[in-house]
Amino acid sequence: MLKSYPKRSLLLFFFIIFSVFEEQSRATPLVLNIYKNQYKAATKNWSLGQDERGIIYCGNDMGLLESDGMSWTLNTPPRSPMVRALAIVSHKTVFTGGNNEIGRWDRDASGHFAYTSLTGLLKKNNIDESFWKIWCDGKRVYFQSFSNIYLYENNRISKIRSVNGFLFLLKVRNEFWVQEINGALFRLKGSQLAKIPGSDLFRGTVVRVILPLGQNEVLVGTSDGKLFRYNGAGFVLWNTGLSERLKGTELNCGIYSEHKRSYFLGTLLNGVYEVSETGQLINHFNTGNSLQNNTVQALFEDYQHNVWVAMDRGLSYILYKEGFSFYKSNEKDAGSVYAATLWNGHLLLGTNQGVFVVSSDALNDPDLFSKLKFIEGTQGQVWSFSKIGDRLYFGHNSGVKEISKGLTVSSPLPQIHTGVFRIFESIIRGRIYQFIVTYHSLYVYDKTTQSLHSMTQIPESILRAETDYLGNIWLETTSHAIYKCRLDDAATRFKYITCFSKKNDPSLPAQIRLFKAGERILLVGGNHFWTYNETRNRLQQDATLSRCFANLSDIKNIVPIRDDINWAITGNAICRFFYDGYKCRIEESYRLENNSLSFVNEYENISMLNDSLSLLCLDDGFATHTLSKVRRSNLSTRLVPPFLEAVKATGLEREPVYCSVNEEASIGYAYNSVTINFTVRNAFAQALMVQYRLKNANVDDRWCDPVTTNSVSYARLPQGHYVFQVRSTDGLGNYSAITEYQFDIRAPWYRSVWAWIFYILLLAGIAYLIRYYVIRRFRNIQMQQLRMLEAEHLRNMNERLQGEIEAKNGELLTQTSFIIRKNELILHLKEMVENMSEKNTQKSMIPLFQKMSRLLSDRLDAEEDWKMFMIQFEQKHSLFFKRLKEKHPELTPNDLRLCACLKLNLDTKDIASLMNLSVRAVENNRYRLRKKIDLKPNQILNEYFIEIE
Repeated sequence: MLKSYPKRSLLLFFFIIFSVFEEQSRATPLVLNIYKNQYKAATKNWSLGQDERGIIYCGNDMGLLESDGMSWTLNTPPRSPMVRALAIVSHKTVFTGGNNEIGRWDRDASGHFAYTSLTGLLKKNNIDESFWKIWCDGKRVYFQSFSNIYLYENNRISKIRSVNGFLFLLKVRNEFWVQEINGALFRLKGSQLAKIPGSDLFRGTVVRVILPLGQNEVLVGTSDGKLFRYNGAGFVLWNTGLSERLKGTELNCGIYSEHKRSYFLGTLLNGVYEVSETGQLINHFNTGNSLQNNTVQALFEDYQHNVWVAMDRGLSYILYKEGFSFYKSNEKDAGSVYAATLWNGHLLLGTNQGVFVVSSDALNDPDLFSKLKFIEGTQGQVWSFSKIGDRLYFGHNSGVKEISKGLTVSSPLPQIHTGVFRIFESIIRGRIYQFIVTYHSLYVYDKTTQSLHSMTQIPESILRAETDYLGNIWLETTSHAIYKCRLDDAATRFKYITCFSKKNDPSLPAQIRLFKAGERILLVGGNHFWTYNETRNRLQQDATLSRCFANLSDIKNIVPIRDDINWAITGNAICRFFYDGYKCRIEESYRLENNSLSFVNEYENISMLNDSLSLLCLDDGFATHTLSKVRRSNLSTRLVPPFLEAVKATGLEREPVYCSVNEEASIGYAYNSVTINFTVRNAFAQALMVQYRLKNANVDDRWCDPVTTNSVSYARLPQGHYVFQVRSTDGLGNYSAITEYQFDIRAPWYRSVWAWIFYILLLAGIAYLIRYYVIRRFRNIQMQQLRMLEAEHLRNMNERLQGEIEAKNGELLTQTSFIIRKNELILHLKEMVENMSEKNTQKSMIPLFQKMSRLLSDRLDAEEDWKMFMIQFEQKHSLFFKRLKEKHPELTPNDLRLCACLKLNLDTKDIASLMNLSVRAVENNRYRLRKKIDLKPNQILNEYFIEIE
């Protein structure tokens, strides 16, 4: 026996519930008991509702619970956590009430609810009342407690009183009915109460159900289970048999499903009853067969016409699938179902325990599994049933077994001592053969010769065998290699064997599965379909089938239904498809994973009970599918696009900001982490998922794989324009329209327009500075070069001038020396003449000597020599006399001549010779010169003049 177990994000314990099939033959729904968090699993749930976007709301002891089918959120009122009653105005606004508290929830830009208490609008801020019902009537909102009804309108609250108080305020069609405690029924219109004629009948009772009946009548139910019909004139009992069944169950709530044309009645002691419009019992849901709790507080029908059940502990979801009925085995029952068949007015179930039997009429019995009987002699694993002629065989763990019409068991082929997967019959070359697929080999039974032969040429164990119209026998082995064989004439062995495997043909996938559809051999491998090409004797891909199943992978089994109609079973879905060898189309498809249904792993199977009734063999029960009840429809047209809830932008250590979902957003770079929240209508009922992508040049814009989420985050997006797209999908290739949201991530401050202007100016400044530096550098280099040239030129000129100066110095020294030597010579000659004159005794010679002496004296005073000397001197020391006169204007020409001699650093003797003075006279002149120029004693006269340029 396999137990239920939780799957995916919503941990669901599913139970299958049963129905009584009337003439209209209703499908049996699937009940999902929802466990997610402690606040849903172990708390009392009081009320239910749904907004226009498909969000389900539940008021419970811990607050206001909301779910979009993908996640659950708990909103807790700050003053009192309990939410006993709720009324939904829209997706944006919900009113709630509980113990001593009423208020409203308003959805903000973040997509979350913010709570506002309304008790402050009362004259007394504190109220000591519990609120049980809340209804919206246009702009009016009614809050009902056992003491009063409060009318909220235009942000004001008024009180509607009753002497005895009120029980439950209920709505039927467009009217509000309420019962006075232990009294009659009243209609509430605006703030006025009007007694309903004939309702004194209900004095001393508790009216808990008021529902529409027919076109104009009303159905009224009391807590003791009595149901009354009101036709406008009075109240009469309605279906006493149903009232008797409800007696003692404590009727508590009810809803009418116009789509199903049935009533759902919730009780406090025995779960939920579904009854027809005539009062006939259709289904009964309780802890014995489906619900997790018998105390039902509220019922609600959603947009998919499925029913939510709020109980004292947890929530349940009654899910209807058109054309399907579901049955679950209990712990003491059959276990996993591997095969099923209808035989001689009985339904036979082949399980991992053996064969169980029940009357075929029990498919209309809610206690089907309790009526199952075990067929003795079938203990063990049962793999398949095969009807051959008027005989029924089944593959068993111990061999081939046969069940007679009297339900006795025999072994028609005792020679086979191993387990048998399958038995089937086929005509080859006009002879009838039975093929038995065992754990180890294939057996062929020739009905003509009544001989049994084992085909031992295949070296591997065989999993599946099929025959085609050409008489070929196709085998799939445990290694998933495929063999095509032909029998010899005696049917004792294979005459021809062809193996198709990756080893023999590298173009083939590593594993190939063998199936048969519409008398055609199909092979599946690598998520592609392959067929046999007779001309080339090889396998080739079938593009038609592969294209048709492009969105469905992991094919587990293909089961023929009739003609060209077949079932395909994948890892998490089933689909009915048409294939005639030329065209292929999927007629309908269903996902099983999200509905907590699962086939037996690796032995997925659907048994055809007849041409229109299929039985899905499940892990812990089975489901039936009636083909005639299913209308082809394009599911993608029924998938609603996701709704955007909120767009949040965040940055590092920054408070988040929320953008409007109704217009394109411009988001600063500091908030470049973006989270987008969305909801998908009917996500829970249709087991929907979403795909999303972000389109941008810098982002991979491929659709993601289908996921169950209602929020997407993108961290640290670069600057640019983005288009976020999201769509809902059922995972079977059907998609909704795309919901799109566009936003821009602005450039960071360092890439803004002003920043670029600054950068341009900065670059221009840097370029200018570089240019200035380069030009300055170039000019410096040029200046250096010019200076070098000038220096070179000056050096050359200096050298030339120095040469000239040296030449002039030489000339000056030569001239000076010449003058000195000339004067010395003249003086010496004069002395000689004078000496000779003194020694001469001849008077005739005296005039001559005198003339010579005068002539020599004249030469000593030659002014021409001084002029030449001064010319040479001034050429070398052009500013000397000017500066000397500036410093010492009192100097005489003779003083200047002496200064020139001192400048040339001539000694006293040379100066005397040059100036034609005595040495004594020169010394005296030097002394007087020192006085004139006021030279200090420690200063040397020559050095003083040498320093003057």
